[in-house]
Amino acid sequence: MLLCAFPAAGQETPADEGESVVYAYALGDQVLSISLGPLVPLFNMAFDGAFSGTNLTLGGTGSIAWAAYLTDAIRVGAEIGGVFAFSRPNWNTLLMLPIMARAEYVLSFYPFEVPISLGVGMNIVKYEDQKNIDLLIRPGVSGFWAYDSKWSFGVNLAWWVDLQFYPDNWDDARIGNFLSVTVSALYHYQ
Repeated sequence: MLLCAFPAAGQETPADEGESVVYAYALGDQVLSISLGPLVPLFNMAFDGAFSGTNLTLGGTGSIAWAAYLTDAIRVGAEIGGVFAFSRPNWNTLLMLPIMARAEYVLSFYPFEVPISLGVGMNIVKYEDQKNIDLLIRPGVSGFWAYDSKWSFGVNLAWWVDLQFYPDNWDDARIGNFLSVTVSALYHYQ
């Protein structure tokens, strides 16, 4: 029994040598995530500062995203998703297809992670016979729990700022504001 304990004791590091830090992620590590949840229409704002309601029901959103680590805490990538909601009182369908580039700064408190993100891209919007391509800016924050070295599960909170421009009629231009609360499964790989 004593002979079995010697190899384990020989691996201990003396306290005065200091500790080395091992990071969980490195350059080139990648993540793939899928997210689903509700989209809450908040308000519209005209470019002159006037606010109005959205006349939309609670909607749904889903997305798939990929990102690669540039450092142990910064990752960049892309996301594509889909959104639906209905207008009131006519129940016409609003469809959105956001396609974004994303950057995230990941705060790690093992086994938890808090990514702070910013997504910028285009939002393809269809409502009845109207189609538009809008500028979408989406800041967000997430909380993830690492199940193991490959899988993490968490919740995302994101503010959608959809800038809808009509160059020939600025009176119709709007800034749509939405809030999404989604659950995600995130897969880490190299």
